Amino acid sequence: MDQAAARYAATITEAGLRSHLEVLASDAFEGRELGTPGEKKAAAYIVEQFRGFGIGPISRAQERGLLADGYRQQFPVERVRMGGLSMRVAGKEFTFGKDLLYFQEALTHALKVPEVMLLGPVTAGGTRLGGGSKVVMYWAAGNTGLMEGKDLLAALSGTGTEVLLVVNDSAGAFMARFGESLLRGRMQLAEGGGQREGKDMQLVVVSPEVARYMLQAAGMKEKRALKESARKRVMVRVPVEFAYTNRSERLTGENVLGYVQGTDLRNELVVVSAHYDHVGKIDGEVYNGADDDGSGTSAVLAMAGAFAKARSEGNGPRRSMLFLTVSGEEKGLFGSRWYTDHPVFPLDSTVADLNIDMIGRTDTVYGDSSRYVYVIGSKRLSSELGAVVEEQNAAHVHLGLDYRFDSDDDPNRFYYRSDHYNFAKHGIPVAFFFNGVHADYHGPHDEVDKIRFDLLLQRTLLVYYTAWAIANRDQRPALDAGKGN
Repeated sequence: MDQAAARYAATITEAGLRSHLEVLASDAFEGRELGTPGEKKAAAYIVEQFRGFGIGPISRAQERGLLADGYRQQFPVERVRMGGLSMRVAGKEFTFGKDLLYFQEALTHALKVPEVMLLGPVTAGGTRLGGGSKVVMYWAAGNTGLMEGKDLLAALSGTGTEVLLVVNDSAGAFMARFGESLLRGRMQLAEGGGQREGKDMQLVVVSPEVARYMLQAAGMKEKRALKESARKRVMVRVPVEFAYTNRSERLTGENVLGYVQGTDLRNELVVVSAHYDHVGKIDGEVYNGADDDGSGTSAVLAMAGAFAKARSEGNGPRRSMLFLTVSGEEKGLFGSRWYTDHPVFPLDSTVADLNIDMIGRTDTVYGDSSRYVYVIGSKRLSSELGAVVEEQNAAHVHLGLDYRFDSDDDPNRFYYRSDHYNFAKHGIPVAFFFNGVHADYHGPHDEVDKIRFDLLLQRTLLVYYTAWAIANRDQRPALDAGKGN
């Protein structure tokens, strides 16, 4: 089998890797952000490559409704954008990101009140906070943070209060730091569907200017009101209205699966994974993500072609192979989480996941001439898997295997930050291959012309030979005692 492994390894070349990467990391794919047309273009390209290799659709999964076309596993996501909750005081509209800020929308219905209860820093520390006021304003003393507001949320629970306004001297700094990103939105998996229901109290940070306008509209003197609020609750009689418009949108992400059936051990599965999404466009500039993770996706495609050719010529693997390109890694490992929560193949038949995320460049630790790769997680669940990686490296590619990030003491926590983790948490042995972080990580200059194709090839071959060995050995990599589920 070693001769066969070398024969099909020869189909994996720098030119082939470059050909895939120049497409995936082109401006035409618009940074491949989850849920965007660029992501769909990348998914279509991957499907086209699988078909070209002779890898057909997974018909049984398609018939069961698990895959859209035998290749694509779709999953629901939601882009959550703040700013849907508006505030009007005595007819004047106040703006999210300028006058007020919040980090989640708990009040998702209209609310109109004729008065607001004002609390000062002393009364807020007391226990008699009840009284049925739907809107409470806490004017903190000095330059205080959000923690007092969070404590007040707990103190006001069950009193009928729906909105807590925290007047904060640092509100402007908060808005400058977080406002733009909150307006741009964040992604989350959306399994439940439907609009979020507001069951929690709404915490809103407002600037002192908003609070002063409220007191002025109520005909109250600021100093006197604040002095009285330090001793007791003060009712500010001014109409305040909240209205809610859902600014979030539902999107669809796509994992793309290429399946090569094995022979006598076909019911067991080796997964080779990489994420093909990146961060998209920011301020009109495309972030192409050539290394992150166009490099890993190109490697998966090259390996899929090699294994498919081996099978077509009667030298296919004993175990089946799943070449899994996932989306949504950049948003929180969404695609791999969806796959492991909704597996197309039983997880107990999955013997290992070999995951690739950034293998096309060098980092600041190693010089440009260095031949290395970081290996993470390969010995955590199965020392046998770790041994296979080392044996294949010694036999074929001779890279320096660096384990410095393979520790729970690693402040970067890389073990938990790529798609292998969603397999590992289910007790499946994993190995994660990585070149480390460089200056262009998540930046606009992670481009094809900076890829070290010689290193990309060698690292791809290490994963290929490891996958070949696992797919063809008699026994699956055993979990170490006390590891896994």
